[in-house]
Amino acid sequence: MIDQRDEDAIISRERKLRDWFTHSKDKLMQEIDGLDIGWGGSQRWVTSNMPDITGGRHLDFACGYGTFLAQVGWRFPQANLYGLNIDYAGPHACIKRLLNQAGVRVTLIQADACAMPLAEESFDSVSCFLGLQDIQIGFGQNGVRKAVSESIRVLKPDCCLILVDEFKFDDLLALLGEHMRVIFRGEFVLDIRWERCVAEAAIKLYSQGWIAQFRARDARERERVYGETYKRMKSDMEQQLSNKGFYVPHGPVRLVVARKSDESSCVLEGRKD
Repeated sequence: MIDQRDEDAIISRERKLRDWFTHSKDKLMQEIDGLDIGWGGSQRWVTSNMPDITGGRHLDFACGYGTFLAQVGWRFPQANLYGLNIDYAGPHACIKRLLNQAGVRVTLIQADACAMPLAEESFDSVSCFLGLQDIQIGFGQNGVRKAVSESIRVLKPDCCLILVDEFKFDDLLALLGEHMRVIFRGEFVLDIRWERCVAEAAIKLYSQGWIAQFRARDARERERVYGETYKRMKSDMEQQLSNKGFYVPHGPVRLVVARKSDESSCVLEGRKD
């Protein structure tokens, strides 16, 4: 049962962190970049459906800006948190300042999620919030499989892996393997409604971000990736604006919580589609 006072306190901390994160931006970019803090309510929803991680070491891989780590720290203030990302440069360079502003202590590790320099069964819980889709852009589906396999390797038996992304449930479940037992799954639609002016600016920004995740170095390749990505995003934007009258930039977000065991089959419990 969620304590509404705790929820209100987290929402208040979100607002303060969002103000800090976007204070130097114009009004349009404040709305776009502000989404990174809280992700339209989805981060609070995820942490409210996570098992209690207070008693051990928790790893969040492909942690990016660290905004999800901030949410985890607010929900579980006594947790021992670790963040792993392939780099802490460019947009990710602010992670230490962001976590400090959030009042959350995290040990940061710079490493490839596909080859974690971490001991086997060394963490009591592992998570990834919207990081698998970034790994897929840069390293393909094989990279996603390697990252999830690595996360299972470093997870202790009888402990939980929390995966959150826009992938279909079947695709998320297929990544788990036979020794992971799903104990919860659910879906959350972002509480975001953008008008055209915000949507158009956002898809240009996201298309540029796609290039960075794709890791294209050749100018022609970068131009091709940008053009294809922008065309796809613009088509989705126009369809949403036509059908709904507003644009939702991401989602729905899907959550799978799975417990590591010695069982040879994956038994689904809890919520169904």
